[in-house]
Amino acid sequence: MDMNDNRTIRIMVFEPGRAPYTTMLEDSLEHRQELVGGDIECIPLPCETVLCCNASGKLTGLPENRQYGPDTLHGTFFLYGDTPEGRGVSLTDEQIAMYQEYFPQPVPAAVSFEVRSAADMKEFMNLMFGKGWDMDTGAGEDMEAGR
Repeated sequence: MDMNDNRTIRIMVFEPGRAPYTTMLEDSLEHRQELVGGDIECIPLPCETVLCCNASGKLTGLPENRQYGPDTLHGTFFLYGDTPEGRGVSLTDEQIAMYQEYFPQPVPAAVSFEVRSAADMKEFMNLMFGKGWDMDTGAGEDMEAGR
């Protein structure tokens, strides 16, 4: 087997609830899939970096990991360097330093509301679905008007 089939590259791994760390990865599809626990999806990032994550992490219920723009990444993902030819290469120290702070922890859901009574429940439903939400029929005022 020639050496090009089994290149080892320096990557940065992000696991749910853990600080990112760097490690060496044998750059093959099998090893990438093993690391993210399933089919991979690759997202190009700034500075010649690629993010590799589990393509169906959200659907399969993997734990929330990091925020990426408006999206939450689920399950383990990793970053590696990219070349114009599209081959994975080791991350540089600069890339690693840059991405150390790039992905914030997931933001908790915007509405946190403690429900203690039926009145609270009604207020919560109003917050979530707008005024006039009918808990018994599960319909809002607007839908009623259409009858």
